Parts: sequence; C-alpha cells; structure tokens
Amino acid sequence: MKTLLVARKNLLEIIREPKLLALVVLTPLAFVGILAVGYNVPMLATHPLAVNTITPAGEGLLADLASQHYADGRPVFAVTPTVDPVAAETALKSGDATALLTIAETDDGLNVTVRGDPLSLQFYRASLMLDNTFYRAADQLAGRPQVVKVVEQPLFKEGPRSEFDLYAPGMIVFALLLIIPQTAMLVAREIRWHTLRRLRLTPLHAGELLTGIGLAQMAVAVVLVVLVFVAAILMGYHNQGELWLAMVVGLAVSFSALGLGLLVACFIENDSQAINLGSTVAMTQVFLSGSFYQLPPLTLFVLLGHQIDLFDIFPATHGFLALQQVLSYGVGLKEIGFRLAATLILSILYLAAGVIIFQHLQMKERRT
Repeated sequence: MKTLLVARKNLLEIIREPKLLALVVLTPLAFVGILAVGYNVPMLATHPLAVNTITPAGEGLLADLASQHYADGRPVFAVTPTVDPVAAETALKSGDATALLTIAETDDGLNVTVRGDPLSLQFYRASLMLDNTFYRAADQLAGRPQVVKVVEQPLFKEGPRSEFDLYAPGMIVFALLLIIPQTAMLVAREIRWHTLRRLRLTPLHAGELLTGIGLAQMAVAVVLVVLVFVAAILMGYHNQGELWLAMVVGLAVSFSALGLGLLVACFIENDSQAINLGSTVAMTQVFLSGSFYQLPPLTLFVLLGHQIDLFDIFPATHGFLALQQVLSYGVGLKEIGFRLAATLILSILYLAAGVIIFQHLQMKERRT
C-alpha cells in the first residue's frame, strides 16, 4: 500500500511539472514529426544518376547499372548520361540526381569518381549498391572469376515501405530513455528535501520508495509507447505488428532507464543538472543503439546464431531491434525471443547496478 502511495505521489509530480511533461512527452512526439518529414523516402527507390565524361570502356559499366532491378521489377538506377559538367553539377545540387558519376579512362583502366551529399540517406543507400557494382566490374575487367554471387531474397512479404517505417520504432526507444532525466530529477528532489534522511525515522523503507518510483515510471513507459505509436500512425507509419508486444519490449527497456536515472541522481545537485546529465546519457544511448540511423557493424562475436556488436552492451540496442522486428516486419514473440531476453537481462543488470550504487551513496547513514 505504501509503495502505491509513493507511485501515486510521483505520478502527480510528473503531471504537475510542465518541464517534465514537455521533456518526456512533447520531445519524442516532435522527433516523430521530424522523422516523418526527413525519412519519408521509399525503401526501394530508383536512384537517378548523372554520369559525366562517358568513355567507350565505360559504356559497359553504364549498361550494367541500367540493367539492375529490384525483385518487383523496378530499376535500381536511372542513368542519365551528360556531357555538360555544369548541368550535371546543377542536377546533383538540386536533388534531381542522387549521385554524380565521373568516368575517366586511364592507362590502368577506368577511374570512377562518385559525388553526392554524405548526409543524404538516398546517397548512402545508392553508394553501397554502386560499390557492389564497381567491384564486380573490376573483377570482370581484370579477368577474375566471380567467386560469390549475392542474391537478395526478402524474409517477409510485408515490411517497411519507407525509411520512416524502418526507424519510427526507434522513437519509442528515444521516448523511453527520456525516463532517465525524469527519474534523476524526481529522486534528486527527494534527496534535497531530505526525504531519504527522514525515511530512517518512519515505517517506509528505502526499497518501498524506489519501488514506488519504479512503478510510476512503468506507467509512464506504457503511456509513452502508446503515444509515440499513435503519433507515428497518424503521420503515415505502416504498422505490421502487435502493440501489446511492443509494450512488453518497452517495459524491458524502461528498467534500464530507471537504473540509469538512479545512477545520474547520485551525481547531481539540482533539476537542471538532472535534465542535462540525464539527457546526455539518454541521447548517447539513442544514437549508439541505431535508433536514428544504421551504424556500421562492429562485430565482436556470434552468440546463438546472433551477431553481437560493440554497442550491444546497451539494452536500447536490442530493444530497438526487437521493436523494429515487431512493428515494421510483423514478427511474433518467438522471433524476437533472443533480443527480448537480451534487453531484459541487460536492463535488470543496469537496474541492479543503479539500485546498489544509489543505496551505497545515498541510503546509508553516514558516520560522523
């Protein structure tokens, strides 16, 4: 009963605190809107290429690019040869061309230069496919046999239709990690108000206080998952999965946020520090988890058939992959079992570390 009263008290503080509401609710919703605008590009786009300085030896390379098609028959590249460097440059800067290829013939063979906007998702995806084509062409010119032929076969009939569909689940992870500064602020207030010191004179134990705060944050986590999910749907997200399963993953991620919030609370003195330090910890995990964009693989080892990368030490990384599989690809509990278990185990470790360190630094009565 006392734990529930603590949870109710913390929920009322959150509701009555404009800064907390703006940070935890409005910020992720705003980022959903930014993502919907900035990532609203199809997954299987036909990339327009402007090609300058065409040589006879380069015609075969252009023919190879023009012959590539997706599984549904759409061309991968729309090749537009041009002999006007100014026009090609203008097309690249205006966005009419995803990339500008300059092909020159030298004594050593073909010299291909690719230019584009490194901040463009379309250029990033196109450059990866161009690299594969160039490597294959280099092997053919050198007379080397093709040892490996890569054939892409979709695992799911239905999947993300756009970049927004692919990364919208990351906004749920973003919202959940904002529980870190929120928890730090609430706990820091208890420290400043000497609530923890007075607890030693009352029947309310420290464990009950922390459990009450945790229950309040679990309720916040459920609300955040629903709000971000609904906002994404309203902005054009094509959901393929079950919301209840996304909530389960979200609750697992929120355990780690609660533990990190307790850790942050040990090293701050006021609300501003709680927001600044807590937000820094949260945003670091958001970016390193791949929730905003795909990170290069930094594989350390393989566990039970799953690739484990450097940043898989964060529960948010596994949580994002699980949410992405559930909502964007429509998989079930069995398929995300490994990622969900990894999220839960790591989150419990983070939470346990937060509780232990917090109790050691804040809950024990200091000897004088």
